[in-house]
Amino acid sequence: MKRTGATVVALLALILGGLLVPSAAQAVTLQSAPASTAAVALPTTTSQVTVSVDGRSFSARLVQPTSGAPGSYPVVAFGHGFVQSASRYASTLSSIASRGYIVIAPDSETGLFPNHSRFADDLWRAITWVRSTQPNASATLDAVSGHSMGGGAALLTASRHPEIESVAVEAAAETRPSATAAAATIAAPALFVVGSSDTVVKPATTRAMYDAKPAPAEFTTVTGGYHCGFVDSSSFFGIGCDKGQISRSTQLPIAAALVGGWLDSTLKGAAPAPTPAGVVVESK
Repeated sequence: MKRTGATVVALLALILGGLLVPSAAQAVTLQSAPASTAAVALPTTTSQVTVSVDGRSFSARLVQPTSGAPGSYPVVAFGHGFVQSASRYASTLSSIASRGYIVIAPDSETGLFPNHSRFADDLWRAITWVRSTQPNASATLDAVSGHSMGGGAALLTASRHPEIESVAVEAAAETRPSATAAAATIAAPALFVVGSSDTVVKPATTRAMYDAKPAPAEFTTVTGGYHCGFVDSSSFFGIGCDKGQISRSTQLPIAAALVGGWLDSTLKGAAPAPTPAGVVVESK
């Protein structure tokens, strides 16, 4: 494929997770300002590991509680956004792990021309690798999560592996093959979190996935939230990044708490967490 200067500029304009698939705009009614959400505080440890499964190897960020009984922690695979590294989601990964999960975030498919299908398979490879190498990992309970491209890839993974018990995605973007089509085949409960002010992957794009997904599913809007508010920092000097009506420091803990609460409910049988102020929830 010939890569012209215009092509590279267009790709950089999508740098924080938008894909090469256009999405329709959606009008969102603003609600009250979100409130901060307290984090659960199990001590965790973070390491960079090499996942080797089925003849394929890639680097990944592994975050897990520092102690625990064998088989006690469900496994969560998290997919990064377009040209992002897993390290840019450090706060989200640590927040999830602190609730009692082993979180694995592949650093594969980080280039300008990612293979979405292969990335989806890497999320599953990461889960199987954790189960085979980490004594505290549950042998049966697992989930997939992710942001933007990684959210779309997580839906592909769940559609290919019906044994996955839960799905939680943030500003999920359309992929090739289609994450929207994949959502229609997923039986596991799925959470779709969006920011009302997202201009990179508009809420309508993720909404189409929620609409396609059979029940049970939940569509959650963070009022004033934006695409880059789901990552810890902006890359490439903020090129291609959007802005919202709330700060990143406000959005990040709310989004992480929503994902963590969903995982607690679907994997551990916990009661649904209270909805923070400024968060609008629709479920089916």
